[in-house]
Amino acid sequence: MTKNGSDPGSAQGWTVRLIVGTILMAMVLEALSLGTSMVSIGLPDILKAFPTTQGGWLTTVYFLVGAVCAPLLGKTADLYGKRRVLLITMMVSGVGALICAVAPNFTILLIGRVLQGPILATLSLIPSFVRDIYPPKQAAFAASITVTGMGAFSLAAPTVIGWLLANYGFRGMFLFDAIWTLGLCVAIWVTLPESKMRREAKPDLLGGLILAGAVLPVMLYVSMGRTWGWLEASPLLLIGIALGFLFVRHTRNANEPIINLSLFRRKPLVFVAFAGAISYSISASIYQLIPLLAMTSKDNGGTYGLGLNTIEFSGIATPKQLATVIGGVVIGFLLARGRNPRIFLTLGVALFATALISLALAHDTFATVMIGSLLLGLAGGVSNAAIPNLVMRATPVGDQGSTAGTVQLCTTGASSILPVVMFAVLAPYMMAAPEGGVFYQDQGITMWLWISAAICVVALVVGATVLRERRGESFEEFSVNSPNPASDTADGVAPPAADLEANKI
Repeated sequence: MTKNGSDPGSAQGWTVRLIVGTILMAMVLEALSLGTSMVSIGLPDILKAFPTTQGGWLTTVYFLVGAVCAPLLGKTADLYGKRRVLLITMMVSGVGALICAVAPNFTILLIGRVLQGPILATLSLIPSFVRDIYPPKQAAFAASITVTGMGAFSLAAPTVIGWLLANYGFRGMFLFDAIWTLGLCVAIWVTLPESKMRREAKPDLLGGLILAGAVLPVMLYVSMGRTWGWLEASPLLLIGIALGFLFVRHTRNANEPIINLSLFRRKPLVFVAFAGAISYSISASIYQLIPLLAMTSKDNGGTYGLGLNTIEFSGIATPKQLATVIGGVVIGFLLARGRNPRIFLTLGVALFATALISLALAHDTFATVMIGSLLLGLAGGVSNAAIPNLVMRATPVGDQGSTAGTVQLCTTGASSILPVVMFAVLAPYMMAAPEGGVFYQDQGITMWLWISAAICVVALVVGATVLRERRGESFEEFSVNSPNPASDTADGVAPPAADLEANKI
């Protein structure tokens, strides 16, 4: 090992340890994908064991906890080590899955899901960890692959989860998740070194509490507003906004705030938070619309509807996921050659706009739905690969974890909001199906596709004007042309936040 724990021989390029490490960290994010998808697939089986009308909370608490934990764990990782925080996060999530597997009632099952939620923070922790211990060229590629690798598991997820449910019930599904997560925890502990990058500061516990208090009620309002009533739940929103203002005031006065808001005066970071939120939220909403287009019967949809069953729908879903993976791999190679990730995030948003316009114009045949779905998958892969690299490029190494967590908070928050808005727009066009259930009239679906396309176009215009990087406004804190990992070049110690003031716009 080098003087600060980086991989031996890293300067020569890819080593066996780096390759294995990349695979392991991609598999961690597959666990995130598993935790996200298995409850929606296994919910009928869960509700048979625990009859309740509150099944939606199993997903809600998972995302709520994940959104709150992302910036908190990111800052903690900057202070105490990214591998340490990553492993603790995985252990907590694995224990949560075990609790779900043995839960005697719905309340205990919900507690288990709360403990599983922090694993969502690995979406920002892992690229930050990669930046610290990988040589820059390998870091750019690995950050893209680990994130977009999440699409690979979704190819087989329905089959694997279905087999587990059929043979072992929902408890077997959670047990598999626990074994997967805890096994990877041990493998990463054995395989990868700790980052020696540290920020010399005390943790901002008060800032963390205020941030959690600000985010949690807002996310809860967005998630449950339709159920509780938007007006009745509005005190939650007001509390969140008030605590948000208090948090901003606190960060301005704290010596080492949990989030260095001064960094977000940098246009590249504002752009990645803004464009990343657009990308993730469009994905979250439109990916729910594609199954409606494909699986609604023509008799109900009238001018749309392919009438596919779940097995037939995989003929659309699987190629879409392949497009996501391919897009991520290709962009990863290009980023490793020194291309600016901002170009590819812009391209991803442009591909989303193209896909949405294509679907808005025509979505009544298998071919048109397939083309739109492929473009959506490609857009997701390109965007997901670019986001962590753009964060790495624009963030000082000592603030990498907390900044990446803050960007994830923006993307996760937007992802929880836009689907709610979509179904609110579709609600006036909801009709009861003769065979039971509901469907949406074509007018509402087409309207939302045009609205989504307009959101993407506006994002592109804002990126090209207000958030355009002019001469002297570009930051390159991370470069693939650097010969050593970030830990080596910084001697393992990050500068105090006050020393970064000169880097602000």
